[in-house]
Amino acid sequence: MTSRGNFSFFNEGNSIEYINMHELLLNISDGCYYLNNQMEFTFINKSGEAILERSKEDLLGACIWDIIPKYIGTEIFKHYNYAYSSQKTITFEITIEESAKTLKIKVIPDANGILVLFSDISLQKAQNEKEIYFEKLRIIGEMAAGVAHEVRNPLTTVKGFLQLVSQNKELLKYKDIFKLMIEEIDRVNIIISEFLDIAKNKHSRMEKQSLNTIIQSIYPLMETRALKEDKLIHLQLNPIPALELDQSEMRQLLINLVNNSLDAMEANKSVHIKTYLAEGKVVLSISDEGTGIPVHMMDTISTPFVTSKEKGSGLGLAISFAIAKRNNAMIDYTSDSSGTTFHIRFSL
Repeated sequence: MTSRGNFSFFNEGNSIEYINMHELLLNISDGCYYLNNQMEFTFINKSGEAILERSKEDLLGACIWDIIPKYIGTEIFKHYNYAYSSQKTITFEITIEESAKTLKIKVIPDANGILVLFSDISLQKAQNEKEIYFEKLRIIGEMAAGVAHEVRNPLTTVKGFLQLVSQNKELLKYKDIFKLMIEEIDRVNIIISEFLDIAKNKHSRMEKQSLNTIIQSIYPLMETRALKEDKLIHLQLNPIPALELDQSEMRQLLINLVNNSLDAMEANKSVHIKTYLAEGKVVLSISDEGTGIPVHMMDTISTPFVTSKEKGSGLGLAISFAIAKRNNAMIDYTSDSSGTTFHIRFSL
């Protein structure tokens, strides 16, 4: 079969007439290729070349398993062979290791081979995962709100009695113990407040303002902690357009992420805060020179109560992700043994 040949298809077991599909398939937005009964490429359209990042000159006449031998015996290999042998249409998803693209693939067999239709759904899948994540946060927030009042009331009572008892002269020798107990109760209250803030469905006070100005206003506070620990914070604030932001929330996001960076570093290391324009978005990047996020936590760091800190609550990043979403931004990150960089990308 040539690249301009006729394709025959079966629809739920019923044969249909041969139809010349070349011009139609050549210009559709989905990727498309045809493999003969030897699994050799006899056709690929323009979108297919773009998604696979291969030219038709490299593919036509070649066996797909000679081109990607590492996939022999894998899911895609089994699906292709089953579709042809059973003459049944199959739809599945697969992530390509080389490009990290997630493809949705539909395999339509006929007597002479298989027609493969595929599309890159990486962005759609990532968006769906983010929506699922924030829906989980919303549910967590509703559950937390339901129990917070009942938890705080007895804590307030216990704290009050501890403060009263701690003033008893006969119990002064236990003063440090009472102080520690009161501090722990305060810590529980802080954790409850942070937990409620993750998925709080509140109306942000959005105003058109400069992200650079917000960073500069909070910089002295962040620098004070850094200098106490013999660390540095460097600013590189480039010209960027004004954004609709909640100033209070952005200050909280900055403090959360910068504190995380400072916690991850030893003395004489630096945090770099940078703003710039990239791909039609305003980007705030916060980089540290720490040891990086543990590999086993890379996919779960924004999950509440997941933390590598001995005394951390695991809520700072979850709160930051929620704040970013409320301020029309998304967070992504990279990390290795030389440090971690968070990118907060604001839509214009």
